[in-house]
Amino acid sequence: MKKLIIIGAGIAGLTTGIYGKLNGFETEIYEMHSQPGGECTGWKRKEYYFDGCIHWLMGSKVGSPLNKIWREVGALDDTVKIINHDFFYSYEEDGKVVYLYRDTTKLKTHLNEVAPEDSEMITYLCKAIEASKSVGIPTEKPLDLLNSFDVIKMLIKMQPAIKYVPKLEKMSIQEFADQFKSPILKNALTMLIPPYFKATALVATIASMAGGDSGWPEGGSLALAKRVEAKYKSLEGEVFYNSKVKKILVEDGKAKGILLEDGTERFADYVISTADGHTTLFEMLEGKYLDDNLKSLYTDSETYPVYTTVQVSLGANCDLSKYPHTRYITIPSEIDGGGKANKQIGFRHYCFDKTLMPEGKSALITLLPADFNWWEEKYSDSESYKSEKERIANEIKATAEQYYPELKHNIEPIDVATPMTYVRYCNAWQGAWMAWATTPKGKVQYIPGYLPGLEHFYLAGQWTLLPGGLPTAVLTGRWVIQRICKWDRRKFKRS
Repeated sequence: MKKLIIIGAGIAGLTTGIYGKLNGFETEIYEMHSQPGGECTGWKRKEYYFDGCIHWLMGSKVGSPLNKIWREVGALDDTVKIINHDFFYSYEEDGKVVYLYRDTTKLKTHLNEVAPEDSEMITYLCKAIEASKSVGIPTEKPLDLLNSFDVIKMLIKMQPAIKYVPKLEKMSIQEFADQFKSPILKNALTMLIPPYFKATALVATIASMAGGDSGWPEGGSLALAKRVEAKYKSLEGEVFYNSKVKKILVEDGKAKGILLEDGTERFADYVISTADGHTTLFEMLEGKYLDDNLKSLYTDSETYPVYTTVQVSLGANCDLSKYPHTRYITIPSEIDGGGKANKQIGFRHYCFDKTLMPEGKSALITLLPADFNWWEEKYSDSESYKSEKERIANEIKATAEQYYPELKHNIEPIDVATPMTYVRYCNAWQGAWMAWATTPKGKVQYIPGYLPGLEHFYLAGQWTLLPGGLPTAVLTGRWVIQRICKWDRRKFKRS
């Protein structure tokens, strides 16, 4: 039986292990952390659960192509309740409120009430959303294994969106929002996704939710990751936690195994890294196997930026369910997230999921865009780092109490996760929890996972399919086994 060594027990690594076992391979997963999930995670502070990943899960709709894959890897099943919100979020400014409804008819009516002067652009937006319901990530095969028939089928399915996609691909979300006359709509449309992303990202995301395919899986991110781990272990796959990989062993142009930090060597027929891309390429492989695309992604930060944030989580001994689950607000004074000033901030509570906390308690979370280099410098001085975390915690606490009066005297734990937190637990490049942004200038969107001059090695995970996220993790984990099966002349099995 041929053996696979998989680096990383995030969703991509566990998925790779599951499909590896289903296709007759011996598998071993090595993970630096003490638990599964990688960046698909959450953590407890006292009685409170703070989710660190899922805002919405593409593929939550039963029967959708991606849902079938989530079910194959054990992430979803009929026992996992999916919560679909009526709207993505609310945005408040100068006493007015905008709701980004998932129903396009309701959205169109509401936006026209808020800004009748923008009726033409509102109609265009809603038509583009409806048309984009047909657009999705190909799931059955890796993009590099698609044949002409597959491409034709994909183009036919995308036909309704062809009228909109080329135009939206050429502009950023900010440029699209600037076509609206209403200041509140301009701002509201740039809250969901960073404004430097392609406008298609905004439309496609709303379209996914409009189609009922981007709900919240009850229990959150860590519970989902543990279900995938349970599926892998049920297939008798091995996973070794607290086992950080230092180097990928190469002999005669072929990957043959790994060297762990404790000096242990492990060998296999194939090595697959689903770990952080930069760590894999520049540390484990010493920067020896880079093509032009990879060089561009890691050096051209203007075209391929990454999204770095600070997450501040508040545990409150009160019920916040009367408020919008996700609420963006323009605040009177800016809050510095660490090298970046934030005038608009968003709060998300989890009262809609009764499984997460005791009755009457709430978690309130906000993400502040931040500068990684700024935080890396602070991290080198423990007192300075601690001081900045306390400052941000206090500023968010004071701001939250203005907009959620019930919080006063009821906030219990406050937790601050900085970009360095993601480095510490996940080796995340630039402290990012997703891959590169898809900007209008960007040409690279897909990395097949082969490296020039290196055989028997593959890359998978969110750093191989922009802009990253859980759907790309589960898909690329599946795809890498499809590639190996083709190379090994095996018929790929999905169950």
